[in-house]
Amino acid sequence: MPFFPAPDPAGLPAPIALLKLLSVFTLTLHLLAMNLLVGGVALLAISARRRNADPVAGRLFDYLARALPVTMSLTITLGVAPLLFVQVIYGQAFYTSSVLMAWPWLAVIPLVMLAYYGLYACQFRPDWLGRYLNAVAWISGLCILAVGFLFANNWTLMLAPQAWHSIYDTGISGLHLNIADHSLLPRYLHFIVGAFGVAGLGIILLGRLHGREDPDAADRMSAIGRKWFLTATGVEVVVGLWFLFALPEQVRAFFIGRSTLDTAALGAGILLALVAMTMVRRSPGLAAIATGLSVFLMVAVRHRVRQISLFPDLPVNSLEVNAQWGLLILFVAVLLVGLGAVAWMVAAFVRSSAPAQEASAPGEQPHGQR
Repeated sequence: MPFFPAPDPAGLPAPIALLKLLSVFTLTLHLLAMNLLVGGVALLAISARRRNADPVAGRLFDYLARALPVTMSLTITLGVAPLLFVQVIYGQAFYTSSVLMAWPWLAVIPLVMLAYYGLYACQFRPDWLGRYLNAVAWISGLCILAVGFLFANNWTLMLAPQAWHSIYDTGISGLHLNIADHSLLPRYLHFIVGAFGVAGLGIILLGRLHGREDPDAADRMSAIGRKWFLTATGVEVVVGLWFLFALPEQVRAFFIGRSTLDTAALGAGILLALVAMTMVRRSPGLAAIATGLSVFLMVAVRHRVRQISLFPDLPVNSLEVNAQWGLLILFVAVLLVGLGAVAWMVAAFVRSSAPAQEASAPGEQPHGQR
């Protein structure tokens, strides 16, 4: 039987059901922003190569170059709360896996900083970068992908307590990754492939937003976005099934009939993704809502995978609760105010993008020399 560190003697600060709900909700917000970031950086790098030769590619590059630093900021900010909830609920497993892969885990910080600088360089100094612009965009994208890979390693390693002792016995270097885990690659790809689909949906909405400025460019952007969304979502369904069958049999069984609720959540998530594919051409807004609901259900399924994998060694439902309602109410209030502020800033950013384009001189392309 795996040996777990002792739980926090202070107990959980709120009922476990409430903590789980907040964990799933905040992680959904983080993943939506992360998806726009990952897929958006890939589109940024692709459009960077043709920005001076193709007016539509240049316009798409300008839109993305302005949006992605903000998107990365949102991704990081929205990732704080779900990471805290993981530490509160599954801290005994999370801290152990983080120690085993200490140096790669700490590498997340410089990788994020490097990606951030690259995105800002693409926004403010594209002409100064010159022929290196495409390379800088790809380096930022690779740094972000590397961060996701390190997170996937930690999330899978914390679900393998039976391997902790053997990993530790091989050395205390803190350089251990969970490469041998069969679920690591499909888990990682499940998040990355889905990101390209959500980013494609974002490009469709972006094209519609600026449709009055240049209808032809908006139509091309919408076509590009639909292609990305439909292709990535179709591949995502296949990768998701791969991930499902890469899980240990005792975990997988809950999602293929043993638990009606778990099976229904997984099925509904897949169904919503397919519905979004059928709606994206005529109603991209409704497709976005269906996609958001699908992501929420998949996050809930992911949470259940974690809980089932660690049971009975870490029965989180049995952890002592020492509710701190004052702090919890303060947290929820700050969360709501913060989300309201984020929504206002995003709306202001979207509104400001159209005038910025209209301010260009007649005949001047937004991606021209500055």
